[in-house]
This record gives sequence, structure tokens and C-alpha cells, in this order.
Amino acid sequence: MRALTACLVAALSGCQCGGDGVLLPDGGRSLGTGGFGTGGSTATGGGATGTGGGAGGTGASGGTGGGDACATVTSMANLDKRPVDVIMVIDNSCSMTDEIVAVEANVNTNFANIIGSSGLDYRIILISKHGSASGDQSVCIGGPLSGNTTCTPPPARPTNGPRFFHYSAEIGSSNSLRRIIQTYNAAGVDGTGPNGWSGWLRDGAYRTFIEITDDNESGLTAAQFEQQLTALMPARFGTVANRNYVFHSIVGVAAKANPSEAYQPTEAVVNSKCSTAVNPGMTYQDLSRLTRGLRFQMCQPNLYGTVFQAVAQGVIASAQVACDFAVPTPPPGFSLSNRIYVAYTPGGGGAPTEFVQVSNAAACAANSFYVQAGRVLFCPQTCSAVRMDTMAQVAVRFSCEPMIE
Repeated sequence: MRALTACLVAALSGCQCGGDGVLLPDGGRSLGTGGFGTGGSTATGGGATGTGGGAGGTGASGGTGGGDACATVTSMANLDKRPVDVIMVIDNSCSMTDEIVAVEANVNTNFANIIGSSGLDYRIILISKHGSASGDQSVCIGGPLSGNTTCTPPPARPTNGPRFFHYSAEIGSSNSLRRIIQTYNAAGVDGTGPNGWSGWLRDGAYRTFIEITDDNESGLTAAQFEQQLTALMPARFGTVANRNYVFHSIVGVAAKANPSEAYQPTEAVVNSKCSTAVNPGMTYQDLSRLTRGLRFQMCQPNLYGTVFQAVAQGVIASAQVACDFAVPTPPPGFSLSNRIYVAYTPGGGGAPTEFVQVSNAAACAANSFYVQAGRVLFCPQTCSAVRMDTMAQVAVRFSCEPMIE
């Protein structure tokens, strides 16, 4: 798994700690009175502040007023990206043969391999009828992604792989969104997904939808779909105010000047269609814009290699930092019984923000976190600020105060 490295700085102090002061980017703290200083190997103290023996660094010890020794110990930890569950939905209508063949040809090399090479922990859930593309516009995904030994002819039932799960259900030209909702907890055709495709979603994962169709949803608006999606149980998609999913579309939208280039979320909905499409897929476009997803034209299957590479990069880019991490090993003289403080410095630079510890999830507020089973868990408001910052720096300070009960 590709890990995002953050410095976890455990600032040791004696039981006669002084004021909290300001957490510095290098992990030390400058204290107003009787605290510990930064930098240097030896501090001089006895007054209001300690001074480090060097400039700018974090030393093995710092000074405190009153002569109590303080030290700064730096350890490394990993802030991982969250796993991603990709839900791919493919239209099985009679006009989709060439597009399905192109998906089958590219999903391994130009999609799954790229995501896997990034180190992201992913799985793909396919919602579409299993079978022959040329025979009845159905889908058979070959290895190594799936466990199917051949798709010529397709086996009677799809064989899943470690990262691939096929939920066999027919998707019509204008009912994809309704089928997503209807099949969530319902058994698939031929016994695939006996508890619905929801059984393959993982706790803690981010969800990425990829819709592939030449038509448009006729029964739900984007807002209605989102309301129904976020109301499903078990709950996996967050809320309208705090989404846990993104929706990418490969639909009948008119191509850009570079036909393999995506429409970005900030670009307007396009009401003209590409040459072989039935509809520009405006409902799917609305969903993509609503969730900050990408939109691609589907009318040139010969370009699907490039399109799938771009979608794969979109999946990687939308992966979010996990909002929890292991508390670093307490330094000598400290334990998990000591209260800790966490400071977040944006990856793009700027002043750090200190988060305060609360007793549990029920006590969450802005700029806060709690500790459970040896892990720091950011509260929802805190998580929203940190999760998209893949270059975040996090500093952890052990204090002399007892852990909050």
C-alpha cells in the first residue's frame, strides 16, 4: 500500500510542564514560561524560556525555566490512503456491443494495472449482465483481474478474483441509477452476490462509481439518486453534506477538441451528444459535477485505452487520506495514559492548527480528535479538513496531563 509519510513528533517533558506555547513546524514548541525550547543539543534555562544550542533544528534536549530537562524525540509513521471500492456499471442495451468489447479489452491493462501500480488498495465491483458482448451485449472480464480462465466462450457464471467481483444483473439503457439502488441488497442472476453487491463493499473504503452508457437515466434526477443512495442500509456512501463517493461518467456527451480529454467538475453540463450516442447523459453529468467526478465521451471505443488510463488516474487522485493513525510508541517516561495533542500543517504550507483531544466520538467538535484502541481518530469536522491533503504533516505531542477519560 502506498503510504503517505508524516512526522509524528513526541515532545517529552517532565511533570513540571510549563505553558503550552506554539507548536513549531519542526515539531518543537516555543513556550512562554517554564516550557521547553527548540533546537540544539544543550539548553540553558532557569529563566522564563529555554534556548536551544542550535538554530532551527530539533535537538536531543531543550531547556525549561526552573531547570527541568525536556527532550524532543522524532519518530516516523504512515498516514495511508483509504482503500477504494470501484463500482462499475455498464449498460447492456443492444447499441452497446462495441463499447462493451472495448471495456473488456482495456479494464485489465489500462485500468486495474495502473491503480494497482500506484499502491492503492482497490477492488472493482462490476454491475452488469454476465455473458457475451457479441451475443447479447453482456460482459465477461478476463484474467488476471477476474478468475475467468476464458471468455471465449464465457463461462456459465463469472468467477471472481481477489480484487474483482461481478454482480450479474441486466442494466437497461435508461435505468442504471434505479438498478444500482434495486440491486444493493438483492441477489444477482445465477447466484452472484447472494446478498446484493453491497456485500462486497469494505468498511472504511472510499467509493468510486463509473457509469458507462450511451443513454440517460429516465426515472431519477441526480439529487433523487443521491438521497436514495445515502439512505441505503448498510450505510456506505456518507451523507449529502459529507459524501463518501465520487461518480465518473463515460457517456454520450459531445467530445472535446481532444476526444479522450475529460470534462472537469467545474465545466458546465453539455447538452449535445457525440455521434453514436442516444443521449448526452445529462443526469450522469449532473452527478459527476455534484460529486466532483470526471466526464468522458463514449462514442469512440478505439480511444478507451486512453480514457481508462485517465479514469484510473482520477480514481487514484480522488483517494483520500485515512482519518486515523496509530499513536506513536510513547517515549521513555510516558505512556498512553498521557494526554496528547495533535497539530496539522497543510501540505502546501501555512501555519499549523492544533487539534485537541476529546473523550470519545460523542464529544466531537471542530478541531478535535479522540483516541481509541491505540489509534488517533479525527472527528468528522477535523477529518473533512485533512482527508484531501495527501501531503499533510501531523505532529503528536505527549503532555504531562492525564489522558481524558
